Amino acid sequence: MIFSIMGFHPGEDKLAFELSVSLSSADLSHVMNWTNDNEYVGAEFLLTASQIVEIERLCFVDLPRGLDLYLASSG
Repeated sequence: MIFSIMGFHPGEDKLAFELSVSLSSADLSHVMNWTNDNEYVGAEFLLTASQIVEIERLCFVDLPRGLDLYLASSG
């Protein structure tokens, strides 16, 4: 499974930012509060401020501010 962070300007549907992240579902499960192994398949999750901070810490990246950020999965 490949995870990516997608960013959109509030109120718009044009992709403004995308970043693939090298995290597994096990890495993300506690951040996203997933309760089962299939919860993330084919879904996009709007990230909270605390989830963004935790993903930044895990990936050693700074994500852009001022965008609605989503976690998506593919593969």
